[in-house]
Amino acid sequence: MNKNKPKIGIALGSGGANGLAHIGVLKVLEENNVPIDYIVGCSMGAIIGACYALNPNIKEEEKKVLSLTKRDLIKLIDLNFQRRGLIHGNKVRNFIENLVEDKSFSDTKIPLQIVSTDLESGKEIIINKGKLVDAIMASISIPGIFPPVRTKEGLLVDGGLINPTPTNIVKKMGADIIIGIDLTMRHEEKLENPNILKTLLRSYEILRTQSTEFNINRNDKNLLIIKPNVMRFTTFKFYEFQKFIEEGERVAKEALPKIKSRLKKEKRKNRFRFFIKVLGK
Repeated sequence: MNKNKPKIGIALGSGGANGLAHIGVLKVLEENNVPIDYIVGCSMGAIIGACYALNPNIKEEEKKVLSLTKRDLIKLIDLNFQRRGLIHGNKVRNFIENLVEDKSFSDTKIPLQIVSTDLESGKEIIINKGKLVDAIMASISIPGIFPPVRTKEGLLVDGGLINPTPTNIVKKMGADIIIGIDLTMRHEEKLENPNILKTLLRSYEILRTQSTEFNINRNDKNLLIIKPNVMRFTTFKFYEFQKFIEEGERVAKEALPKIKSRLKKEKRKNRFRFFIKVLGK
């Protein structure tokens, strides 16, 4: 093991279909030999993060996504007439089980944590044990869309409510360099005669923006925020896979020089710390 090698952690944020941009970012990092040592996923980021943590080969995951059709996604909608949520979620759960099988956190090749929100206490819940599908379902359960998920941790809903881009959790895991993929911070959007759905979505975005601003430590020199420009895309158009992936690739390529520069600086710091430690013995 190279003791001088900085640990890199990535926070894959929430954002509905926009979260497919994570695939493009991971693709560029993988192609440029930027290793990921820790992953924290929230909502859509929990799905991508779990798949990658199990199998760190993003091109395989990309192929699976691109093989899906609009009809495949429509089939995942099972309307819930018990009014606990618009969608029951059983078909979505089956779909996620096909992706992560019966795997648990202990099966991942990269340490993984998933963010959710306890609807009863209002507290952030970090899940790092048990079945991956259970944690993912809790993290993606958008209030009103999916029913809350009852676990031993509480009555859980979308992690994006409280920590949409969980860079602070990555730092706690031990990362020296933190890469945050943010899909939430939208400070302004022009609206003309918005309908009920648009009003609700925009309100949700405002809440998530405030949560992200609160949790991100902008004074952390080792924090790099990558922000795909997904505002021109539609949050629920999951079938427009290629647009989201390409946007993730674009912004990751732009950020690559900063990432490599930070890696070099951290390596130099670690070497210096190592020599001081040796000399002190």
